[in-house]
Amino acid sequence: MVSKNWIKRKELSPSEIDDFSKKHNFDKFLSELLLERDLTDDAKIEDFLHADIGALQDPFGLHDMDKALEIIDQAVESNSKIAIYGDYDADGVTSTSIMKLTLKKLGIDPIFYIPDRFKDGYGPNLSVYKFLAEQNIDLLITVDNGVSGKDEIKYLKDQGIKVIVTDHHDLPKELPEADAIVHPTIPDSEYVCPYLSGAGVAFKIADALLGDDALEFIDLAAIGTVADSVPLLGENRVIVTEGLKRMSENNHVGLSELIKKCKLKPNNMSEEDIGFKIAPRINALGRLANASSAVELLTTGDTGFAKEIVDETEDINKERQGIVADVYDAAQAQVEAQKDNGVLVLSGIDWHQGILGIVASRVVEQTHKPTLVLQMVAGSGIYKGSGRSPEGFNLFEALDSYRDLFVAFGGHAQACGFSVAEDKLSELTEKLQQEPDKQDFDYQGSIKEIFDLDLNVSDLDFDLIKSISNLAPFGMGNPKPVIKLKNVNLTQIQSIGKDGTHLKTKVTSNNNQVDAIGFGMYQKGKEISTNICDVYGELGINEWAGRKNLQLMLDDFEVSSEAKKMTQLQSIYLDYRDKRIAPSILDKFDSVVFFNETYLEAVKRHDSSAKLVMYDQSCDGENILIYDRPHNIDLFKEFIKQNKTLHTALYFHTDLNSRYLTPDMSKMKVLLKYLYAHQNIAENDMQTVADYLKIQKSDVDFYLKVFFELDFVKIVNGFVEKANASKQRELIESPTYLKRLKRNDVEKILIESDFGSLLSWMSDYDCHS
Repeated sequence: MVSKNWIKRKELSPSEIDDFSKKHNFDKFLSELLLERDLTDDAKIEDFLHADIGALQDPFGLHDMDKALEIIDQAVESNSKIAIYGDYDADGVTSTSIMKLTLKKLGIDPIFYIPDRFKDGYGPNLSVYKFLAEQNIDLLITVDNGVSGKDEIKYLKDQGIKVIVTDHHDLPKELPEADAIVHPTIPDSEYVCPYLSGAGVAFKIADALLGDDALEFIDLAAIGTVADSVPLLGENRVIVTEGLKRMSENNHVGLSELIKKCKLKPNNMSEEDIGFKIAPRINALGRLANASSAVELLTTGDTGFAKEIVDETEDINKERQGIVADVYDAAQAQVEAQKDNGVLVLSGIDWHQGILGIVASRVVEQTHKPTLVLQMVAGSGIYKGSGRSPEGFNLFEALDSYRDLFVAFGGHAQACGFSVAEDKLSELTEKLQQEPDKQDFDYQGSIKEIFDLDLNVSDLDFDLIKSISNLAPFGMGNPKPVIKLKNVNLTQIQSIGKDGTHLKTKVTSNNNQVDAIGFGMYQKGKEISTNICDVYGELGINEWAGRKNLQLMLDDFEVSSEAKKMTQLQSIYLDYRDKRIAPSILDKFDSVVFFNETYLEAVKRHDSSAKLVMYDQSCDGENILIYDRPHNIDLFKEFIKQNKTLHTALYFHTDLNSRYLTPDMSKMKVLLKYLYAHQNIAENDMQTVADYLKIQKSDVDFYLKVFFELDFVKIVNGFVEKANASKQRELIESPTYLKRLKRNDVEKILIESDFGSLLSWMSDYDCHS
């Protein structure tokens, strides 16, 4: 797996988070997440956290929307023949479906055409346009494409056919001469949400034509928006949020049947359900078959027909998954053979053209290298391929340098499609190896990754899930927060999945644990040198047999430098704190170390053969046992700084029955007030005072000694009296009080903490590393 360099999205001070939390009445986790995303303005926070239907924008803000509506109204009035030209991916399919359903509500039954990936290719196709013209259409409406079809659209215009382009893709240097171009980024008329998907643009047209009735299609717009990986910001958040809510309304029987097939709950859908369940099935139709059936599925009112298409879709999706797995596995030999190359060019004779992009994406994730995956078109001498690249490498720029080697080529920075003659492939492969250096792209370096929250396992609960979910829906531009868990243990590591490559484990720390899943991570988990790691992942809920449990979806885990140090300390230090030690056990050590002479003298009586030494004597190179606990934590720090032992057992014995408690200020005030009010209390009557005030006698004795040292009280002839203190005194001026605080540190750090936390604290001072 590629190494990752994890950095925090934004470093914030505790006071910044606390101030923001108090100002807005948010919990600290939500406050930190909002601050990291620079959401500090009240209005922006409100819009982001409450993306409701009221935030939908005026559709007439889109370029040429008024022209498009006028043309459509005229076509409806004259009962014109309208064709919709879409695309074969989930965004194109939902765009086509929205437009078809909108026109049907207006009384028009349009024809539609979804290009065949293998026969027609992507985008406007002149031969298809000629075919549509032969159908005597009066108006063509493109959805999710068309802005690059200058020549093709000119052909239709020359035939007297009107054209409305609705698209969201990057604009070419020269726009087509369509009757209307509805697009969110036309210069000088950029829409308030410039990153609408194709389905989002189609929905805005429905909104302009139908008003509130268009909300019936917002669930389809949500699918296209999530599937096309446009930023989930601004109006896109409204479309997805509202679309998910309305999936339970059963407005589209085909979608309802698809949701059932995916075993999802329509009244509790998430953007992840779309991204990982719904969209891949719709996309599978366009990859292996013709995506027209997906439009039929989303627009039919016949439940029986919908079930047939859903069953077909499920079969095709399973076939797609199998083909992807087979081609990916087959490509691994070439990946290994090209391990020294900066750009991978992988080819096969019988690889399926429809899944080349998926395989390229997986190889990029695996290797962090730009990757081209090609398939030989039988009998043509031509390879068709798809390319993908990681962030930091502009694939379009790299391939554009060798445009003369391609039969056809197009794309953008991170993805492309192309055709290349067989006899040009080796030359192209060789030339591409120069491109990483030209772009100063280090394909062997680590990937920069971002995490959001640095937490403990004990922080993970359903309240945290609720805080994080305030930022949903998640996607491009608003990624799901990644949590870092530092110096945790991976336990119960096991392989899962059909091929056993996935990791199931428990992440544990301080007697807290959370289940975790890491896709493709079992081998890495098996090979780590220690189970103490820094872990990165997204927190979610796993529901099984009616029970909900927290689950961490792992993005990465790594043995940090501190974890390596802790692993070393684990091999040196032994936890004897809860053991009962017989005198004979002491003989197994070279030396037994004491911090208190009282315990040393007591152990001498057992006639041990081990050396009995005080903490200020050297124990370098020895196997030792630390018998008792110091009264001052600094003494222990100094000992582990100076003594490079072979092994050290930590016993920390004491005869005290109860741990040291932090002094209770309220009880101290009650006692002092009582003493000032009663000037005839004998020093020997403190048990009676303790019983009356319901304060432990040992605490009363402690408080009284502190009062005496601070000149709050004095003892005169055996009676406690108020002293005439000449100045304001602080509690830490009392040696007794200060000593108690130091003992509290000892108790908290050396005794009460679990062994992992103790070693983590010791790692800052220990001399072994």
